[in-house]
Amino acid sequence: MIKTKTFYIIICSAFLFLVGCTEPYEIETVDYENVLVVESTITNELKPQIVKLSRTSTLENPQILLENYATVTVRGDNGENFSFSQDSETGFYVSNQAFSAQPNVSYSLNIKTQDGKTYSSSPVILPPAVEIDEVYGERIVNNEDNKDGVQVLVNTEDPTGNAKYFRYEYEETYKIVAPYPSPYIAEIINFDDEWYTYEVILSPREPEIICYTTENSTGINQTATTEFNENRVFRFPVKYLSKFDAKMQTRYSILVKQYVQSLEAYTFYKIVKELGNVESLLSQGQPGYVAGNMVSDTNSDEKVLGFFEASSMTSKRIYFNYDDFGLEKPPYFVDCDYLILDYRDNSTLDNDPNDREIIFTYLSYFDYQVVDFQPPFVYIIAKAECTVCTSFSSNVRPNFWED
Repeated sequence: MIKTKTFYIIICSAFLFLVGCTEPYEIETVDYENVLVVESTITNELKPQIVKLSRTSTLENPQILLENYATVTVRGDNGENFSFSQDSETGFYVSNQAFSAQPNVSYSLNIKTQDGKTYSSSPVILPPAVEIDEVYGERIVNNEDNKDGVQVLVNTEDPTGNAKYFRYEYEETYKIVAPYPSPYIAEIINFDDEWYTYEVILSPREPEIICYTTENSTGINQTATTEFNENRVFRFPVKYLSKFDAKMQTRYSILVKQYVQSLEAYTFYKIVKELGNVESLLSQGQPGYVAGNMVSDTNSDEKVLGFFEASSMTSKRIYFNYDDFGLEKPPYFVDCDYLILDYRDNSTLDNDPNDREIIFTYLSYFDYQVVDFQPPFVYIIAKAECTVCTSFSSNVRPNFWED
């Protein structure tokens, strides 16, 4: 039997939580359990909502074990029911129609797995929405933390005092300009392995110079205003970029998303983060069991990990360049030295590499691209990442992008 450690958590009462939990976690070694994992946040955005279902894996073999073929429904006490279907690409369950969580409506999540077991959440209500006051970048130099770069910060205030718990995510998009754009598609023909001769056919193409990459945040990043005199989030760090980060080499944008949470949701994710700071509940070799708001309808003793949350989301986007902060241009994503090679050099007797062999090997097996050609025999080549930005990014300009 595979063994793993399970942490049994005694969650402090709401009052004790507000002043800080001081009781240590009780740790006990028990048998590994195959537990359903539920991760879902429905928001006030009109969009297809998502429910993620998986099973825990062992600490020894952490992997994503998707829960397939489940029946998933979100029900509102106003009579609305929303069905979900599993997406073939991601494995997530996506609502069949776009919807937004409404104020003063109580929502519950209901799940029926392929083995006939049913699970449900406690009812949740959408918290009030709070607009982000400001998202901004600031140059920081912190020798203690070995940081020198740009810190993205958030300011938010709720004068009503109704919103006290906040979670942050972001989408970062950055522009990429290939340093050595390749105007050719190279093809090697008529290779003779006895004499090591061949021809390189160069077909013209439009150089793929500019690309854009978008990446989503991972991990749990949240804060609370309960310990402050004002109901205000001030200079909360969302994203740090080192001065050497290639994402800032041309132009960088970040969309910060602010989620207002309930106390219960905030508490759950706070404990999960303290247990292991996992990037996602979906992908964990579960370090411990944390009781959320999901239960089994058919077996009261069965553990269910996860939380169904309704959260109000607002967002704000900013753009900046490295020189906005007095920084030097960061290095490119990879080293981009190019090679000048002469097809006529087919020997190493001159204490020089065999250029003809390098041309063949690098074009055939290492995806190098021809940057320039000097007839009749000289080729200038470089890595694909340095010549064709679509080798690791997309040349589709996002609709929101501003230069």
